[in-house]
Amino acid sequence: MEKEATQNATITQRPIERKKAKKVEVKHFVPYLLVSPLVLWIVITIFIPLSTVIKESFYSTGFVGTQGEFVGLQNYINVFTSSAYWGSWKNSLLWVVGNGLTQTVLAFSVALYLNNKFKLSKFARTWMIIPWIIPTIVVAIFWQWIFNGSYGIFNHVLMGIGLIDQPLNLLGDPTWALPTIIFINSWHWFPFLAVIILAGLAGIPEELYEASAVDGANKWQQFWGITFPSLQHITFALGLVGTLWMFNIFDVIYTLTEGGPAGSTTTVPVQIYQQAFDNYELGSASAMSVVTAIMMLVFAVVFIKFAAPKDE
Repeated sequence: MEKEATQNATITQRPIERKKAKKVEVKHFVPYLLVSPLVLWIVITIFIPLSTVIKESFYSTGFVGTQGEFVGLQNYINVFTSSAYWGSWKNSLLWVVGNGLTQTVLAFSVALYLNNKFKLSKFARTWMIIPWIIPTIVVAIFWQWIFNGSYGIFNHVLMGIGLIDQPLNLLGDPTWALPTIIFINSWHWFPFLAVIILAGLAGIPEELYEASAVDGANKWQQFWGITFPSLQHITFALGLVGTLWMFNIFDVIYTLTEGGPAGSTTTVPVQIYQQAFDNYELGSASAMSVVTAIMMLVFAVVFIKFAAPKDE
């Protein structure tokens, strides 16, 4: 009787164990099922276009959708010997450094000011973001109208107060075109950085400033001794992402100047676009893209290695 009871209990437990095993298997695949749409999206939007660009860099393709001849490394040789490509790197470096310095100074200044409590501070924090939410095409049209050499309000005001005798064509002058669009782009983007810095400032304990004030520290010493070190993780992230972001900006430059005048605002993204769609050399433009991506990857690795904040 005991053997029969044991056998019956074993038979009864087997279906239960099988159900538990099936539940475990289902739970095991749920995470993969949930991330599969994202993985599919990344494959479609990143890996397929990237592999296509790498492939086209070995062909003499002229137009999009046509098949060129296999030329091996010739496109890369042309890229490394191209004065136009390396000249665009000079403009890109000036563009990145100019935007980085201008936006950092503006963002920190505004964030530090708005971190204080005063009348309309909440209003200013809310509406400060307006320049950033304006579409790029609207920003370009807006500032083209302001800096227009014939009827722009900028020249009208300067001539009215006697600072200049004749209108300045800032966007049409090779000397002033790049600094002008750096200013325009910085005006467009610094509110976004200021909001991030302002959020970081809100997390710094007020007791640190009170204790330093008791020790006799002034505002400048408090900034370098408390504020800036407390924001090192934020400044690191902004330094890395912001640099890569600024380097790849295309829309505002092309909308304002199309890389001119005389190539003074032709950055690397603009040069690649012109090579592909103005000169109809898609293979050469693809090789430029691959070389640029590798150099950006090297920069990111070096920046992370040497500039990443050390956790104490």
